[in-house]
Amino acid sequence: MDGKDVDKKDPDVQTHRRLQVAPETEGKIIQLIVFNLGGEEFGADIAQVREIIRKGPITPIPDSPDFIDGLTNVRGEISVVIDLKKRFFMQTKKEIEEKHIIMTEQNKNLFGLKVDEVSEVLRIHEEEIKDAPELVKRIDTTYVRGVLILENRLIIIIDFKKILLEEELVKLSEIRIKHREAIEKVREKTEEKEANTKKIEV
Repeated sequence: MDGKDVDKKDPDVQTHRRLQVAPETEGKIIQLIVFNLGGEEFGADIAQVREIIRKGPITPIPDSPDFIDGLTNVRGEISVVIDLKKRFFMQTKKEIEEKHIIMTEQNKNLFGLKVDEVSEVLRIHEEEIKDAPELVKRIDTTYVRGVLILENRLIIIIDFKKILLEEELVKLSEIRIKHREAIEKVREKTEEKEANTKKIEV
């Protein structure tokens, strides 16, 4: 898509643009991408984020862990999609439809983290991140880096790298190999859809 055709009012486009043009981290200034999950606000270092996409078709994977939603195709790259609510064992009062997937690359493998909605990008001093209080301990402390308090907001900072520990990365790699045929079908279906779309546009 040509940059001139981008809808500047689209919140997803705005988020993507901020990821692209935001200045690099310098000194003790860091940037956080903030997202909603089960009625709570979370944040993560933007350096761990490759891009943000809208949730699209996801193909289930047989025999995969409960928190693995399935596979999705991101411009020809196959990504395993992780349901963060299930990963964190979060109990929510009502079902909220997830809108976005945060793409992160770990050990040269692409993963998608499904969230309710990405809301903003914050530029803060690293010293503003404090130790997590007991009220957020229901999420495994392995994943929590700390919290950021902004007026009446509590943003839980998590580490994407720790969400995918080495043992789990190995298991997911085995799943990808085992279901290579299903992955290829997802790729072919996406390419066929894109080809048909181009024919219509012509």
